[in-house]
Amino acid sequence: MIRFSRDRVQRIAAALRAARSRRPRRADRRSLPVPDGMAALSVATWNIHSCVGLDARFAPDRIAQVIRDLDVDLIGLQEVGWHHRGESGMDQFAFLERNTGLKAYAGPTKHSERAHYGNCLLTRLPVRSMETMDLSVGKREPRGGIDAVVEVQGRPVRVIVAHLGLDPWERAKQVGDIVSRVESQPGLPTLFMGDLNEWTPSSPRLRQLESSFADVANPRSFHARMPTLRLDRIYVTGGLQIPAFEVIRTILTRRASDHLPVRAVLAVP
Repeated sequence: MIRFSRDRVQRIAAALRAARSRRPRRADRRSLPVPDGMAALSVATWNIHSCVGLDARFAPDRIAQVIRDLDVDLIGLQEVGWHHRGESGMDQFAFLERNTGLKAYAGPTKHSERAHYGNCLLTRLPVRSMETMDLSVGKREPRGGIDAVVEVQGRPVRVIVAHLGLDPWERAKQVGDIVSRVESQPGLPTLFMGDLNEWTPSSPRLRQLESSFADVANPRSFHARMPTLRLDRIYVTGGLQIPAFEVIRTILTRRASDHLPVRAVLAVP
């Protein structure tokens, strides 16, 4: 057995504390006011797991209740629709539109006789334009996104909602495609949000996004039962700011999906 003197133990403990203090700490929430002269835009992103909760119950009404409680101007959803779980044949996009009071813009990545499946943008804002994005890579699972322009107090704001792949090389191409889209209109205020499936803090894909976007909301949102991974993120650029963000952890959200929703307040010039 190796024995250390009390003095050496104290020096080792002090060195560990100093190392931890030097390590950048990423917050799970931010709470600042919207700067004067800027408009507030409330947004959220959430992977809803086809409306099947951790109790294995298919409950689209529960998902709709959470969205109503979030009370945001727009929300980007992933895993909407039937995907070997939930109720076959049910149009979850239409259900959520009827039961949230928000207009649904569907971005399916899979089509079948049983139901569509993919991303969804729900919003109460006027939508100037909307198109779907094909982010599929090779023979991997089809992936995609939504690229829309909404109107915030007369000002156009671009909204990109996406669900990235499971393999690093797959996500590298998808991040590159999204960054290229954003950089093609550098003056347009833009937010990009979704389930990025990135769990390594120093990954090259996240570094590329951090170099292309001005700020990010990235609290721990997965797994809903014990959130440790920052998979669900909201990025902004083009003059947008993120004064406030948080992960929504309630009795209902911990049960409704395997991801927790991430909500943010943006400041629009």
